[in-house]
Amino acid sequence: MGILSSRNLMAALALLLLGGCFGGQAGSGRGGAIRSVDPLVCNGGEQAALDRVIDGDTIDVKLGNGEIERVRLIGIDTPERGESCFAEATDYLRELLGNGRVTLIRDKSNRDRYGRLVRYVCSENDTFTEAALVREGLAVPYRYYPDTYYADYLQELGAEAAMAAKGCLFGSAMKNSAAKGSACCLICRSGKACGDVCIPADVTCRLPTGCACDG
Repeated sequence: MGILSSRNLMAALALLLLGGCFGGQAGSGRGGAIRSVDPLVCNGGEQAALDRVIDGDTIDVKLGNGEIERVRLIGIDTPERGESCFAEATDYLRELLGNGRVTLIRDKSNRDRYGRLVRYVCSENDTFTEAALVREGLAVPYRYYPDTYYADYLQELGAEAAMAAKGCLFGSAMKNSAAKGSACCLICRSGKACGDVCIPADVTCRLPTGCACDG
């Protein structure tokens, strides 16, 4: 597995500081200049066959021993069934993975408290799916301790996606505004505050309190 260099970490910190957490000037749609080159996460790992996509951050796979296992993608959180953006996130993950084979990359944990395998997931064409979902504004970065190997990288992508008003989760960012002269980096006039960003009001937020504030 690759690792973020100290230079990239400094760049991520600089981006967050200059943007007032995530509260920089938003761009429009898919035109945002968001990095497309991911770390070499897809090198190595365990091969499996995709069985089905459950939602935007959960899949079922068939392992080499023939067993079907449920896999929770590491480092992201996507909307639950019945919430805004659920269908978009689920459909995009299904599009990314197709009907082919996937690569499962372990961080530190093997399973979560629900018995699911916890893995980074790469598609048959070596797309880092967690990064792709965050980059397109369909997942929020989330630190699942102790599995945080790529957490800083995903956080950086999330900051860029929010500032560029990408996708279903962040597409309404232009309706929100920077909060000059206050402790808030962003006033959420559309949706609700979640960490350092604004998300649709009906989407479950699992992030700790950040610098975004409800308007």
